[in-house]
Amino acid sequence: MLKLIESAFLMGLGATSLTAKKAEEFVNKAISDKDITKEEGNQLLQTIIDEGKKAEADLKAKVDALIASRGESILTTYQKVQDLEARVAALEAKLAAKE
Repeated sequence: MLKLIESAFLMGLGATSLTAKKAEEFVNKAISDKDITKEEGNQLLQTIIDEGKKAEADLKAKVDALIASRGESILTTYQKVQDLEARVAALEAKLAAKE
C-alpha cells in the first residue's frame, strides 16, 4: 500500500503532463491488482485530477507573472536574436555567392 501511495504522490507531481486516461488506467490497475478498493480508486483518481488542475493553475500563474515582470525584455531579446540570425544568413549567402 505504501508503494501505491508513493506512486500516486509522484503522479500528482507530474499531473500536469498526465492525461486523465493514464490516471484512470493507473487506478484501474491498482483496483484490479487488489491494492485498493473501487471507492478508494475513485477517490485517488479525483485527487490526481484535482492536483493536476492545481499544478496547471500554479504554473500558469507563474508564467503570467514572469511575462508581466520580464515579458517585454524577453520578447525584445528574442526579436534581437531573430534579427541577428537573419543578418548572419544574409551575410553567409553573400559570402557563398562570392566563392
